[in-house]
Amino acid sequence: MDLFSRTMLASSAEAGLTTTTLSRHVPLLRRNVRPADRVALLTGCVGSDGLGSGDCMLMLTSERIVVTRQSRLLGRIRLCLDAPVAAVENLRWSADPNGPGVELNFTVPESPSAVSPHRWHFWLPASHAKRVWRIDALLARAFRRPKATAVPIDGSQTSPRGPVDDAQSPPWGASPAQAPGFGASLAAV
Repeated sequence: MDLFSRTMLASSAEAGLTTTTLSRHVPLLRRNVRPADRVALLTGCVGSDGLGSGDCMLMLTSERIVVTRQSRLLGRIRLCLDAPVAAVENLRWSADPNGPGVELNFTVPESPSAVSPHRWHFWLPASHAKRVWRIDALLARAFRRPKATAVPIDGSQTSPRGPVDDAQSPPWGASPAQAPGFGASLAAV
């Protein structure tokens, strides 16, 4: 099983998607991403044209954002959006734990011949408030901090030059002499 399939199944289980819904949308979703892409978020959503448009599925990978839609009348699945994450502009989202859900808005340039970019609006419903905060964290990781990595405090991470020792080299590159409170802040944690 490739990385896409493993992460897609885990994301669909987390979102609580039914097997029937997943089996309808996955063939089209798979066509638009590489087998080595990791699925960060897979969730059902409602497009800006409301419930009459049909059931939508939003998938966010490390490289692409893909939205498919199943029409209500004929039940056909079609591609609504397939764009690289780097092309997403003016991204805004609002997490509402009382809703519960997340409102997602962004602009994607359509094509070089298009007069203006298209603005997309989606409501990502969630079953509970924890799922809302999980979606919020996944969006933050994908768009606000795309190159962020977690560094353990105990210094167990290794770099190409050997083990990293947080007491010797703070993560921002300053020496311990330049950061007098660095050791004390780690001890307090």
